[in-house]
Amino acid sequence: MFLNIITPCTRPNNLFEIAKSINIPPEQYRWIVVFDAHEIPSDIPKECEPYAVKVEGSVFGNGQRNYAMDLVEKGHVYFNDDDTTIHPHLWDNVKHLDDKYFISFSQVNKDGSFRLKGNIIANGYIDSHNFILSKECIGDRRWQLDKYEADGLFAQSCHRKALNWEFIPKVLSIYNSLK
Repeated sequence: MFLNIITPCTRPNNLFEIAKSINIPPEQYRWIVVFDAHEIPSDIPKECEPYAVKVEGSVFGNGQRNYAMDLVEKGHVYFNDDDTTIHPHLWDNVKHLDDKYFISFSQVNKDGSFRLKGNIIANGYIDSHNFILSKECIGDRRWQLDKYEADGLFAQSCHRKALNWEFIPKVLSIYNSLK
């Protein structure tokens, strides 16, 4: 599996912690960071591929996610917000699933309390950080710019078009681990 990690960013100070959490072989991932800004900050991790893009009408990084998806040519996409680290066991549990279009897994809160199971793909039951999608599954679908629940809407749209789905009944996401 090749993983395109997409991070919309307004908190560049968190990027070094995120970089430390990426335990994926360098040849198996690309980390696209899209700043909601006119310029790329100067102090950022060398592991990221930075862009600066302002998108009119965009909230919650949705326009930045769409911009980054247009840069993806192959592999899978994982949305990793700028307030969240990558779970230490994520890669070991997904690296063999390169033939899966839609992959989801469970999520806990920072304090360890249960948040989302990941087996229901609907608003309120899925978060941008507890699913992975193949480029083919995404196709031309994009996040709605002005909606908080855009992650659920996007996930539902992709899930309906997915040729196959793998639900991993393990916690592989910690919600807002850097807040």
